[in-house]
Amino acid sequence: MGKPAMRKKDKLVTDKEWIEGVLREGQVISIALAALDGEPYALPMGYGYEDGAIYIHGAAKGYKNDLAAQNPKVSFNVTVGIELVSDERGRNFTQRYRSVTGFGEIHEITDLAEKNRALAILMRQYNGPHEDITEEYSKVVWVARIDIREVTGKVSGYPKP
Repeated sequence: MGKPAMRKKDKLVTDKEWIEGVLREGQVISIALAALDGEPYALPMGYGYEDGAIYIHGAAKGYKNDLAAQNPKVSFNVTVGIELVSDERGRNFTQRYRSVTGFGEIHEITDLAEKNRALAILMRQYNGPHEDITEEYSKVVWVARIDIREVTGKVSGYPKP
């Protein structure tokens, strides 16, 4: 089964710079994973974006880690500039937003130097400080890279690039 095309073509954005801008601006990414039996699991996470890849982290043990190891296929979404807009009478509502949705493969990072690089990318996303993690701490943190395979943007209520 193929992925459906976006129904409202007037909202579709394929401009790479615009898409990367949304990924750099975002603060929360929703990741969708699936077990081998097809049971879906979606969760919001902090992330970092750089050079066409998304970096995430979390506890060293957990359901997301198990699913990522079983089935590396993921879908993700980042949405920014969310605003609820109503008409003057407050009866009709719509939303303004800019979003990026994509598909890729998730890969756990186990090398300490690569983990440190990924965590530095995460911290840059939030303009936060970064200190290299120790080998001891690296055992309690799970770090992964999502290699983006396909990505599109969607805009509603904002100028289209």
